[in-house]
Amino acid sequence: MEKKENERRKQIFVRLNFLLVLVFSVFAVVIFRLAYVQIVKGETYIQEASSKSDKKVPIPALRGSIYDKHGNLIVYSRASFVAVFQEENGMKKADFVSLATRLSTILKGTTKEDLLKKMDVGYHYKNGEIAQVPRQTQKFLEKDLKYDLSKEEIAYLAEHRTELKGISVVTKPIRKYDSKHVAVQAIGYVRPFNVADNQNIEFYRQRKDSYLPNQMVGYDGIERSYEEVLRGENGYRIYQINSRQAILGQIAETPPKNGHNLYLTIDQRVQMETRDFIKNFLPKLRATGRNASYAKTAYAVAMEVKTGKIVAMVSYPEYDPNIWTSNPDQETYEANQYSFTNGTIRSAPYDVRPKTGKAAQLETYKHPASLVPAGSVIKPATVLMGLSEGTAPYYYSDRGAYQYGGAGDIIRNDSGHSYGALTPQTAIEKSSNTYMALVGHNLAKKYKKNAVPIMQKYMHAFGLGIKTGVDLPNESAGGEDFLVMNKKYGPVAAMVQASFGQQGRYTAMQLAQYTATVANKGVRMKPQLVDRIVDINGNVVRPFKPEVLSVLKESDSYWNIVHQGMARVASSGTARNAFAGFPYRVAAKTGTSQQDIYVPDSVDFSKKVNWRKYKEINNGVFVSFAPVDNPKLAVAVIVPEGGYGGPSAGIIARAIYDSYEKHVGLDPTDKPYDPATAVPSKEAASDKK
Repeated sequence: MEKKENERRKQIFVRLNFLLVLVFSVFAVVIFRLAYVQIVKGETYIQEASSKSDKKVPIPALRGSIYDKHGNLIVYSRASFVAVFQEENGMKKADFVSLATRLSTILKGTTKEDLLKKMDVGYHYKNGEIAQVPRQTQKFLEKDLKYDLSKEEIAYLAEHRTELKGISVVTKPIRKYDSKHVAVQAIGYVRPFNVADNQNIEFYRQRKDSYLPNQMVGYDGIERSYEEVLRGENGYRIYQINSRQAILGQIAETPPKNGHNLYLTIDQRVQMETRDFIKNFLPKLRATGRNASYAKTAYAVAMEVKTGKIVAMVSYPEYDPNIWTSNPDQETYEANQYSFTNGTIRSAPYDVRPKTGKAAQLETYKHPASLVPAGSVIKPATVLMGLSEGTAPYYYSDRGAYQYGGAGDIIRNDSGHSYGALTPQTAIEKSSNTYMALVGHNLAKKYKKNAVPIMQKYMHAFGLGIKTGVDLPNESAGGEDFLVMNKKYGPVAAMVQASFGQQGRYTAMQLAQYTATVANKGVRMKPQLVDRIVDINGNVVRPFKPEVLSVLKESDSYWNIVHQGMARVASSGTARNAFAGFPYRVAAKTGTSQQDIYVPDSVDFSKKVNWRKYKEINNGVFVSFAPVDNPKLAVAVIVPEGGYGGPSAGIIARAIYDSYEKHVGLDPTDKPYDPATAVPSKEAASDKK
């Protein structure tokens, strides 16, 4: 019995020893591990723990819509199913390449090269080989790979989501422009924020933390001017990010607030009919017009006289702004580059298509841009200035030529016409260069070196040589070439040459403001493109009221003389054919501005380039307002290389008046709006469903 008891105790002792050894071993391992963590890897783990941070990632707000004055939708944002890539922790070069290769077989119209670039993982294809490149954005951000996924693509990505690491389908807003291309350069377009940032646009650089790199922002036109209004307020998600910029989890989310909507002053009906008329008219002008065989561009602005509201503004040729949504490739960009610039407010190039490359670049120098010498349309301003300053005679005998200096300093009328006895009114009607030269010469003799500043003061009062204030970016102030001429040749030459329009280059918007100021008897209105800002509930956030920029106070008798002279231009002068049969009295002035074209012998400007005179061309320019007795609409048109102003720009102006009278009316009270006259595009209707 005792022997058995001893054996039992011995077994218990052995088990206890084993247990003690086991417990000791476990504690030893734990202690060793803790020591390793604290002593050997402690600093590393401390750095990793401290490197965890919260990242606020903006959620782009739905951009506001843009409507014409009657509520016809022109631009809007719609939801699009987008394939996005968000890099997962641990992914390597081989994973990225494999993923891009596989996606190129799933997402129609894509290539592995393009997809890898859009993934922005530090690798690109270069000459068929994988090359390491800098990342353009932060690692943890979503990268858009393809918009407007088909149902089949969405289904495939959902079914194989476990195999396609980092790929998901999300809904994002996409900008959509009306397929009718309504005032495309005025409205502008959007581009990804990182493009605007790379262009050093200060507005966006200051707001860098408020945008996603690939969020669409206004880049030109109304889209740019009213970015703060249209963009809304981004929401955000807060993620916890480790030192490798991998997402550990989402902490919070605040939804975005939609942007406000804009209602423009543009009347879609007048805008489209003007554009379509120009499109059909220019080929006929090139075929039959005198000195107009290269007339391929035209710029027109119609402004309501008393309010400054822009009813129509056409910069032709136009293009489809929807190309910006999908980030156009080089071929698409080059095919449209001569249509991007709004030539009604700044210099736009001549349309040299179908030429491309260096041939196209050289060809642009052979033709004028949209900023051309104003020509004879300046003569009403010259007469007003002369009457006010006492340098415009009430009676003048026009012999067809006027000598103001040496033997070669002679100003002649068009085709050498001698108009005989002239009054200020008939000088405007006949477009007498000699009468205007006398006005300028008299001013130079009266004020000597101060003559040019005095003339500049009058031109600025009309809105010529200064910015009009239109709510569009990158507006040009035009060109006051008479200032350069004054420095080189003195005030007499500068005043004489400037008096009939050869020493000032102005935009169609400036000429429209100038003409409206004449119609308003010196009251210069700010051009207005936005009528009101409205929130998503239809409440008016901000109405826009007419704004007077300056007032040129002159005797009513002087203004009446100018109005009478311009009325004679349309009834019996150089615009009589354009306005034959029009039911209202129109005040107008035609202009045929002469311009010397110089071309370089090379487009490689890194070397010395020689310039030579290539040719002399005539630009068609036209300004007008109507009705004469109670002005309601002012119109300005420029047709570079259009030849004579009456048969070119004047015909376009008549078409604008016809459209305006049909839809709005030149009577003091507008006609009631008929919705049937402006049918929404099928694209917009289907996308809104």
